[in-house]
Amino acid sequence: MFEKLRGFIMGVLSYFHVRTVDEVTGINTNISSEMYQKIELWASMASGTPPWSTEAQPCGILPQIAGRLNYFVTREIGLDVENEAIKKPMEHLNKNIDRIVEYMTLLGAGLLRPIYSNNKLQYEIIPLGNYLPTAYDFDGTLTGALILKTIAEKDKKYILVESHNYDEKGHNVKMKLYRNIDSNLREVSLTACTATAELTPEYTWNNCGRPMIVEFRNHTVNKIDGSNVPVALIDNAVDLIEKADRQFARMDWEQEAGEKRIFADRDMFTKCTSRNGETNKVVLSKSLNRLIQQVDGDGSANGEKIHEYSPELRTTAQNEYLQQIFRRIELTLNVGKGTVSDAESVQQTATQYSGGRQELFAIVDKIEDEIAAKYEDTALVFAYMAAAYGMPDAPAGNAKPEELYTIKWNDDQTRKDIQQAKQTALQEISAGVLNKWEYRRDFYGEDEAAAKANVPPEPVAASPFDLM
Repeated sequence: MFEKLRGFIMGVLSYFHVRTVDEVTGINTNISSEMYQKIELWASMASGTPPWSTEAQPCGILPQIAGRLNYFVTREIGLDVENEAIKKPMEHLNKNIDRIVEYMTLLGAGLLRPIYSNNKLQYEIIPLGNYLPTAYDFDGTLTGALILKTIAEKDKKYILVESHNYDEKGHNVKMKLYRNIDSNLREVSLTACTATAELTPEYTWNNCGRPMIVEFRNHTVNKIDGSNVPVALIDNAVDLIEKADRQFARMDWEQEAGEKRIFADRDMFTKCTSRNGETNKVVLSKSLNRLIQQVDGDGSANGEKIHEYSPELRTTAQNEYLQQIFRRIELTLNVGKGTVSDAESVQQTATQYSGGRQELFAIVDKIEDEIAAKYEDTALVFAYMAAAYGMPDAPAGNAKPEELYTIKWNDDQTRKDIQQAKQTALQEISAGVLNKWEYRRDFYGEDEAAAKANVPPEPVAASPFDLM
């Protein structure tokens, strides 16, 4: 996914090397040259090929951060969709919300573009870089964007530019096709390419009441060029991430270089000379070939025929430095101690542990607030399209969000210290305010029926007659 994105961005930037997007399309974007460079950098990092990857491969920081945020968001946010017309796309979006979380974390934003195809509502999620913002409302709502798609057809290369613009009259969409000729982009007819021949050059969603594209964005302040263009969550720690990758590569190199070796003179491996003059040599196994290095000479300065090399590795010191970098990344991004670093390597008080969790959940809350807000926009966009295409069960034009869907927040103990949560639950069972089956449901992951079936039976009190 990210490999394709980086390739796309690199391709687009090479096409616009001489002329900018604004010059080619005639539309002013909110993307400065500094932002282009940042988006390209984030995409390369997300794809596992940052600029320093030839010297130091990524050590897994980005998947760890995105994965941790995904873990909580996907478990905490649920959806009940009351309207049948928008039920499938909304539920599908919620099940695949991890992609949006990754885009917000690693690239800054993802754009939801609704689609009506094959008699059903669908959508696509487009990462920042594949779309370029062109206009924002005063409250930060995206009202204009260019969606760029590369198309290769035989020996010809094209870029489809889909221009979106919303105002009080409606949401206007224009399609233009550009062909790459001698590294220059020239506008051609949509019919020049088979993939775009059936597209409508221009159309408008009238009286839609909101933009028909929805931007899920990270709300980190843009300090790059001061614009409203989203910024990746990881941006403030790019230098530290590079430092961690290089330190891990240094450790990996030292481990490899510190392998035990034996340097021995070649003549030690010559058995004898046969009558026909041939010399028979000792044949070493694959493992011994890796261990024993045959050299011309005695192999050491002391005149020894064989010399063992087994250096002491600095594993503990090297790892401690790497953990310090990890903790600095966590501090810079406020993602909480233990998100990247080895939390067990540092003794923490209960207050420090809780503080780290609060930092992490502060970011989780921001992401969830953004998703919740944009679910409302998405549901209303889908409702408008369902009515426009005359779908069965399409909601009325004045339908309210609460009539379309309900967000369910599933805490299910994910935000708690599990051991403390268990202790609290056991106390509540003793006090009679919690059932034993509820304990199994919350901590064993069983549904209600299974939990009730698996609760051990209460011991039967002994009868006085049994003691006689």
